[in-house]
Amino acid sequence: MGDYYHHFLTSMAGVVGNLDTSSTEEAQLQQFGDSQSPVTQSPLHGPIPPAFQNFGYFTDYSENVPYAAPKSQKSRKKSAHEDVEDDVSRSTKLETIPDEDEDVNQIPNFSERPTWSRATSTGTSINQISRATRQTSESPSADGNVSSPSNSTRTSSTHTATTPLAVDNPTLSTTSFPDWTHLSPGVQQYMNYFYKHMDHHNYCIVHDGDNFFHGILPNFALQNEALLNAIVGFSAYLYSLEHNPNGNMWEFLQYYNRGVTLLLASLKRKEKPDIGTLLTILQLATIEEYLGDWINLMGHQRAACDIITRLFTPQTAVQTPLGRMVLTWYSRFDTFVAMMGGFPTALGQEWFTHHIDYARHQQLSSNEEQRSFHWKAETQYAGLRLLSREMSMLYARITRGQMTSEEFEMAHAQTLQRLRDWKVQQDAELEDPTSLVTDFTWAPVPDEADIVSPFSPGMLYDHPKLATTFLTVIWLSMIIMHQCQSPTSDRDRLYSELAGHAYHVCTIFELIHHWPNSPKGGLLPLEAPLAISALFVPQDAKHHMWFRRRFALMETKGYIHPVKVRSKMGVLFGAPECERWWLPNDEGFSPLLQAIRNLADERNATAINAQEENLREVRHIFTKMQLAEGQQAN
Repeated sequence: MGDYYHHFLTSMAGVVGNLDTSSTEEAQLQQFGDSQSPVTQSPLHGPIPPAFQNFGYFTDYSENVPYAAPKSQKSRKKSAHEDVEDDVSRSTKLETIPDEDEDVNQIPNFSERPTWSRATSTGTSINQISRATRQTSESPSADGNVSSPSNSTRTSSTHTATTPLAVDNPTLSTTSFPDWTHLSPGVQQYMNYFYKHMDHHNYCIVHDGDNFFHGILPNFALQNEALLNAIVGFSAYLYSLEHNPNGNMWEFLQYYNRGVTLLLASLKRKEKPDIGTLLTILQLATIEEYLGDWINLMGHQRAACDIITRLFTPQTAVQTPLGRMVLTWYSRFDTFVAMMGGFPTALGQEWFTHHIDYARHQQLSSNEEQRSFHWKAETQYAGLRLLSREMSMLYARITRGQMTSEEFEMAHAQTLQRLRDWKVQQDAELEDPTSLVTDFTWAPVPDEADIVSPFSPGMLYDHPKLATTFLTVIWLSMIIMHQCQSPTSDRDRLYSELAGHAYHVCTIFELIHHWPNSPKGGLLPLEAPLAISALFVPQDAKHHMWFRRRFALMETKGYIHPVKVRSKMGVLFGAPECERWWLPNDEGFSPLLQAIRNLADERNATAINAQEENLREVRHIFTKMQLAEGQQAN
């Protein structure tokens, strides 16, 4: 991980920098206890160019943002200075995307048997993790102080030598309740909220068969103060929006800032990044996503990729619950950002295919019904990420002029067929009709404002097979995304088909929204599918207001839409006021949400040149954005 991330975090560490605090108050900021300090009105960190939020996701890729192809693993041995200089020189040109890993024959058929060898899959216990050395021994005390890690507990940067954690390591527990009773009351409150009311859906992850977010993650947080603060900040953010809409941002910003500061301090001490570091970075990236800050999310993403490729190989990453969820968590950012931006994923194809192969092998060797479903859902989920990567690579090539229109048409058709195969060939257990919800006595009274009538059997699967419903809606959004790039000339037929998929997405959204047994964060994984569906339904006042209400609902749950998205949706809806708020008369626009929105918008509107210094790795993006803005102005 180069110096770029150190500089990047430095720009993020000033959340409370301009508060006029006394020395006593500053000392209190180092504690985990509750604080009554006034809210800061300064931006969380560096300036964000507003055009970056327009990845092309909402505009048929008409304004794609180029991104340099990731360097090979061999090039990672260069110095950070050489890394920066290389990226600066590459900013003037687009690299050719190699096609050696995009051979159609190398994309797994979802009906094939796995090729994972039994020796490989059984060589490491499911409760072990391969990584360079043992994790740091630092753990937070009740007053927030941390013991200094010894040299023997620091993680090596190479992923060729691996030392598995002990099977009984408490940080790998998926069943034991984490004990945080030694922490301050404020931290206990938000960790209890995290444990009782949040799960993988809050991270836009639709399947967690190993109970990572309730077992492994909080146990790791108890041993890493930066991670603990990042999680507490995220929990406090969602808690405040739900329970204290008239409150202030300081309640969660204090923890967020503390997490960033501690992470930066560990880098300044030249500590080798370990699993705790990686999880902290991923948690901070999740917060950036909620704030609609994709440029800073990419800064975390780059750092996370560096650590993953040092701690794991494609083979070792999938052999433990921790490794698999790290890969799932990270690759969601990787594929989603690449899809929106029209550039390649940072991880190579082998990271995706090994996950599929391992899950297939496990499902064949699992006899217990619940574990069997878990592995089948895991296989399908990993398959969607592989297909997302394939789509992003295809779009990046056509954007860069690296394939002819005829080649694109052929490749587009092949990818579309694999998307359809994913659905047709999935295991029957995933769509077991006996698991469908059939009791709809809870359904709300129909309203004239409704655009779908969702409350009938056929789409909503009950626990523990609810993941099937979420996998379906992600697949639908990918079909919409891919088919809207279709070179077909029969546009009427195409858009009729896309409208059908869009209504299906809206139906599932309403089911998850109103079902009493839905997970509390169940709507979060549906945000992106809902947004793209808005483009393919009838463009009339009824449909527009329906979507505006759903977008407002998502923001009240903490998922802030970037100003560029709000602006473009406002144009689509013929309601430019959507850029400020989705609904008339500020309905549902609480004081806290307004403050959060102002904070997010301020970050998105700040000038570009200061951020350029801290994000050298993506400086070539800025040139393209400035040119695009100039062309629009002219």
